[in-house]
Amino acid sequence: MGDLRLKAQELLKDKQNKKESNIILKDITREKSMKEQKEESKRVFTEKIQKEINEFQNRLLQSANNGEALKIEILRLDTDGLLSWWDEREDKFINTKYTPIKSGIVTFIDDINLDFLTDDIIIDSTLQKLYDLIKNNDIYPQWKVTKNRDGKIETLYLEVDPTISYKERRDNLHREKNINQRALVVQNYQQNIQSPTESSKLKRIKNFLLIFVSVLYFSVMILTILTKAIGLVSMSNSAISSFVEIGWPYFLIKDFSTVGELFIISLPLGILISLYFAYKKS
Repeated sequence: MGDLRLKAQELLKDKQNKKESNIILKDITREKSMKEQKEESKRVFTEKIQKEINEFQNRLLQSANNGEALKIEILRLDTDGLLSWWDEREDKFINTKYTPIKSGIVTFIDDINLDFLTDDIIIDSTLQKLYDLIKNNDIYPQWKVTKNRDGKIETLYLEVDPTISYKERRDNLHREKNINQRALVVQNYQQNIQSPTESSKLKRIKNFLLIFVSVLYFSVMILTILTKAIGLVSMSNSAISSFVEIGWPYFLIKDFSTVGELFIISLPLGILISLYFAYKKS
């Protein structure tokens, strides 16, 4: 019986090892296939952009002759296999398409102001050559997108309009950006001065109440004892002894009739003192 158990264990281990080996082999094959697809995608893209560089002058003049700006498609965003910033963060190797720009642009393209996109998003050397070629001819390469009927973004492309000077457009955008930043700083400053936040108001109220209650307790207790000590109100020694031993505000609730007269002077003064300190500190 023991030999049968050992044989069964060996068979089971062999099966498990083969299964694990097959899984590892599939992962290696899949990763290799994706790398090959990405390399092929990069080759296709590089050749395409190099062709745009070689034919740039003729295509630009032809577009201008047609009364249009030259449009150069850079990346299709409606395809599978694009690597997003989310996937990079989670370390997922699922990219099969070559992305010549930073993946964050792909992820957040819907929320990006394309007017302020520059060449710092480019990670491909050939695309950088094309971008520099446009700039060197004093033309501003404007990033734009195309959308389908449903409003979904399909492609990211460069629009080359020879009527827009690169230097003038860059300077205008720089000034506009600085103006917007200064306006935002001034707005935030005015809001902080004119409109205190609800949390700060609540904090001030809490501080006021805490200081008021604390000062009221001690001030009334001390003033009550002093009222009796200087003889403003007559009272039996037994009562005041019990009062001092147990302390205020016990007698306000349990035995107020024996000590109530002591508060005729101490309570109003205690409230005034407490209001003063609470207002000053808060």
